[in-house]
Amino acid sequence: SQPDPITRLLSHSVKPLQRALHAVGSATRNLQLNYVGIKDLWNENVNLKVRVAELTAENNQLLEAKLGNDRLKELLEVKTRILRESVAATVMVNSASSWFRTITVDKGSVAGIHQGMAVITPRGVVGKVVSADETTAKVLLLTDHNSGLDIITQRTRARGIVSGSVDGGPVVKYLGRNKDVRPGDRLITSGLDGTFPKGLLVGTIVDIEAEPPGLFQRVRVSLAVDPLVMEEVLFISDKPRPALSSSMSESAEPRLSATP
Repeated sequence: SQPDPITRLLSHSVKPLQRALHAVGSATRNLQLNYVGIKDLWNENVNLKVRVAELTAENNQLLEAKLGNDRLKELLEVKTRILRESVAATVMVNSASSWFRTITVDKGSVAGIHQGMAVITPRGVVGKVVSADETTAKVLLLTDHNSGLDIITQRTRARGIVSGSVDGGPVVKYLGRNKDVRPGDRLITSGLDGTFPKGLLVGTIVDIEAEPPGLFQRVRVSLAVDPLVMEEVLFISDKPRPALSSSMSESAEPRLSATP
């Protein structure tokens, strides 16, 4: 039988509401599915970022290890060429920017380091040991105004003393006004102080005052070794290496010729 008019009227009135409720329900289900999908994507993105950070850290550690190995290889090559006993050490404290310019290393008298020893890197001269206990040693850098290193110019053999100055810039002291020197001249150890082997690179002349007063020229120097970036150094004894033949003369000692 046919539904009565009231039923038909109610049926027609309810259908739009049913369709609306169905649409709302579908939208809600879709929203829930989308939320779950977005949450999964967000979690995956977070995990990927964490993994990228881990891989970046691992890569950086590997790079640091390679750079450290390269520096130690350079030190070893210098160590094998120097005809004296030597000890490598790592810089623990760097006070190169303070009033007293020093570094402290992780080895001391137990390793054979003592006051007065020469200190170098593969690039050139660093300074001298001023104190040492059993496990650490302190090095006075060439940039300190209390330092002093006997040098000669490689081109003309003019002799002077490289030292730090009060304003922080390294200079050549006691270089006579009549000596033939010019910017670009390389400075090497003279070997006459009994501490440093002859011929180690110290630095390069960068400026000469045109008409200085007094008997000596005023010469500013760019050192071969930047004291602010040193990580490993080599201590050189005044004793010859035991493994070397006694017939080998000290005049055969190698030269550090790295460009500053």
